[in-house]
Amino acid sequence: MRFSEFLRENSPWEEYVNHEFVREMIDGTLPQKKFRYYLLQDAKYVEEMLRALLRASALAPLDKSLRLLHVILSSRDKGTEVNNYLYSRLGITQDEIRRTKMNDVNYAYTRHLNYWAERSWELFLVAWTPCMWGYFEIGKKVVNSSNELYKVWASFYSSDDYKKRVDIILENLNSIEVDKDLSLEIFNRSVKYEIQFWDSALMI
Repeated sequence: MRFSEFLRENSPWEEYVNHEFVREMIDGTLPQKKFRYYLLQDAKYVEEMLRALLRASALAPLDKSLRLLHVILSSRDKGTEVNNYLYSRLGITQDEIRRTKMNDVNYAYTRHLNYWAERSWELFLVAWTPCMWGYFEIGKKVVNSSNELYKVWASFYSSDDYKKRVDIILENLNSIEVDKDLSLEIFNRSVKYEIQFWDSALMI
């Protein structure tokens, strides 16, 4: 069994990728105000996540980090294009994103990523993978939504460009040698933060 599969099978993965928030996006019933709140928090998350990635990359073998960063950053414009369309439709401005405060879950999750980014490239990969891998699975579910906004949102995460990101992350993850118990603890914490991220948007 590959390391990534071991981690996923021993985590609350299904609760994450089949969360009520996801199910409501799929059937088009998710209230727009909850989606808008999620997008604002996600914008704050992505900014910190990218900083953590760059920080962790400094601890990685140069050939691995350069290759991974090339794949991640070369497709970033496509994700930005989708987000800008959604922001325009929902009246979200960059000023509003800057003024928006992270909720407690977002703050804890990004601190978790930054903690491991400062200590270990390998363990950062463990902490980071649930976000990237999970969104690919979720994107493939939501892309058939009856709601046009949710379909557009999922169009990037279900795309071949995004799959390239996931593939190289899993390739790196499956090549590392780390303590399995610690890795499982880190991976599970990230999956639980993902679940709580959805929860926080549903509660508004």
